[in-house]
Amino acid sequence: MKTEQHPIKHDLYAKAYGTILKSFIDNPEQDDMESLARKMIVYGVKVVNTKKEPEYITWEEAEHDFQYAESIKTFMGLLTPIEFMELFPISKEFKGHKYGFKDYFYTRDYLKGLDPNEPIGDDKAITKFLWNYCNEDIDEFNANLMTYLSNLRKLTGQTSLMEEFAGIMGFKTYTMHTDQKGKQFLQDKETGKITKVRKARPRYLKLIR
Repeated sequence: MKTEQHPIKHDLYAKAYGTILKSFIDNPEQDDMESLARKMIVYGVKVVNTKKEPEYITWEEAEHDFQYAESIKTFMGLLTPIEFMELFPISKEFKGHKYGFKDYFYTRDYLKGLDPNEPIGDDKAITKFLWNYCNEDIDEFNANLMTYLSNLRKLTGQTSLMEEFAGIMGFKTYTMHTDQKGKQFLQDKETGKITKVRKARPRYLKLIR
């Protein structure tokens, strides 16, 4: 489920994160550093997940978004699996085996292979951990992080991660456009062929013959 992109909530989370970060930097010897770090992680994830998608993306914003999310991920790597579960409990999804996606049991089995009392680890370790962990906030955080990386790639003339994956799988990719009359159409990125977008008729409307 997509977190509501509410600018007021985003600003509140960002302010809370900034306050904790300032306390973290100004007084690194305080006794509750571990508690502050955990709060930074939780608020940081909320900041990323409630950020409104910009209409236009600049290099500065794309780089800032990516580095911000990466810094949160780095803090996550300092947690042990047990500490991580306390902040982001495993989602009570139990039908992953039926539909082919990760669920509660999949995550529990994955965690059995880790030392519950040792920090998760470096970038490679925490990345693998996050992708194997079943939690809606973490799933959305991962998706946003991949979006930020894709934005940076596109701004340097490279294909997005989704386009690269589609190319490997042999799928066609399209771009959405809107003309001066407000009508939308799709353009094949390989051939340039244009296809009109037909909007579905509302269910309450019936065709009278």
